Amino acid sequence: MNPPGPADAARPWTPHDLRLLAVAVLGALVLFTYGLGEGALWDQDEPRYFQIAREVRFDDPWTLRLDGAPWFVHPPLFFWLQALTARLIGFTEVAARLWSALSGVALVAATFLLARFLYYGRGSSIALLAAAVAATSLQVLGQARLGVFDPTLVAFMMLSLYMALEADRTGSRRAYLWAWGWAGLATATKGPIGLALPAMLIVGLWLLRRDGQAWRRVPWAGLAIYAAVGLSWYVVGMVRYGLPFLRTAVGYYLFNRFFGVVENQPGPWWYYAPVLVLGAMPWTAFVPLVIVGLLRRRHEMASQVILLWCGLVVAFYSAAGTKLPNYILPVYPVLAIGIARLLQDLLDDPAVALRSPGRWAAALLPLPSILFALAVVSYGRIKYPDQASALAGPVALVAGVLAGGPLVAWGFLLYRRLRAMVAALILTPVLALPILVHHTLPAMDAFRPTRRIGLALAAHARPDDLVAVVRLPLAASLRFYSDHAVRWVEGRDDLIEALCAAPRAFVVTPDSERAWVRPLLPGGAVELVADAGVRVYRADRPASCARAPTLPR
Repeated sequence: MNPPGPADAARPWTPHDLRLLAVAVLGALVLFTYGLGEGALWDQDEPRYFQIAREVRFDDPWTLRLDGAPWFVHPPLFFWLQALTARLIGFTEVAARLWSALSGVALVAATFLLARFLYYGRGSSIALLAAAVAATSLQVLGQARLGVFDPTLVAFMMLSLYMALEADRTGSRRAYLWAWGWAGLATATKGPIGLALPAMLIVGLWLLRRDGQAWRRVPWAGLAIYAAVGLSWYVVGMVRYGLPFLRTAVGYYLFNRFFGVVENQPGPWWYYAPVLVLGAMPWTAFVPLVIVGLLRRRHEMASQVILLWCGLVVAFYSAAGTKLPNYILPVYPVLAIGIARLLQDLLDDPAVALRSPGRWAAALLPLPSILFALAVVSYGRIKYPDQASALAGPVALVAGVLAGGPLVAWGFLLYRRLRAMVAALILTPVLALPILVHHTLPAMDAFRPTRRIGLALAAHARPDDLVAVVRLPLAASLRFYSDHAVRWVEGRDDLIEALCAAPRAFVVTPDSERAWVRPLLPGGAVELVADAGVRVYRADRPASCARAPTLPR
């Protein structure tokens, strides 16, 4: 990558480029929004985040709240967007997930822009392929259809990265300022990582080309834009709440998230290897070939960007003490560009399919399908052990399409039908989506009673009633769907204290805990709901609460 110069500053957009970008955007919009409201919110993040959005006060938007108490975990931008949408269309599953879907579309558009930038001169075909690969990668598709803020973070981050690379190429002050601004929006979504990762990539490129003067071309006044957009929440929180805010938002959820383990989410150093194998489906088989090809062309700027970015993201989050699958979402858009380059090489010269890349792809394509099928079976037995047999059919149907698509593509590759191979891989998640929406999710919801129980509680519970949840990891969903604060109950003493804490209590318990819960309820307790192994009892405050009770052993 050379220092900027006027010779290659102009890269005009043609009508063909714009049409292909429109195709990518419209395709992603349909893919990410089709049946978006189907299925109840998934514990714990979706209902918790949407509850925070419900409690956003527009007379004081800077303080996020959960059950009325200040919540200092993440910056507010995503919750503001959810709150605005919900106030227009209602607090529905669509409103919870809409901004993730739209952010997924923006992420796909940014992938197109970045691919066109990196491989300018080969038309926009690689850019369109990259957008298709990114949109149909399993982890991108899944997270763009959940009410979580990672797609929004990554969309802003990719736009910042694109503008920073464009600015580094041309020396454009305006492009640099846009890069600062997009990084600010990423930071306002999930913290300073929105600036840190793009900045590390740019510095890495400077070091590779030994450009000691590159930093002088950066308009550091853009820091003011970044601070105004991205750091305002931190400043307001420190001014209002002082040390408690600093300890929580900065000390615990920022530094301790990296150097320690937050919310019991540890993982080994290789944690993200299986995540990438499954998350890149149905394109996983091409990833080793992409890495080898990029290393061979490591003197090209495009190869340096893709290798540096993917390596930085995986290394950064692997070094962190706290690990979650969604953290490495930024890998997929840039990795998709490398996959698109490999696919385009195969399409341009079908004879390549008989040489090393094609032979290795033919050997590797079936393996991710086998691993995916094993992962689905294992997850089902762990997550729904009692319902595994009943859900086997609906889950196997959608999993069969997702695992079978690469096998069909494998057949096309063996016969050198390369365009059919690419089409089969793109269509794999497209064909699986209607099955998931109309068949698999309804079957799973039959065993997920939280929405139905929450709505029943909303219809019966008064504001001064207490909702007690006994050893059931559904508190976030029940809190949202009932629009009523819930209290976690761990044992006998907790339950007796809860029954005495309000004039009337609603006790939510799984059948597995019913043997010890039911005898502790007062004689007039009424079973209100029994649904999918969960029961709700309505009980008035026991008369024994008027005196100090002897707690049963």
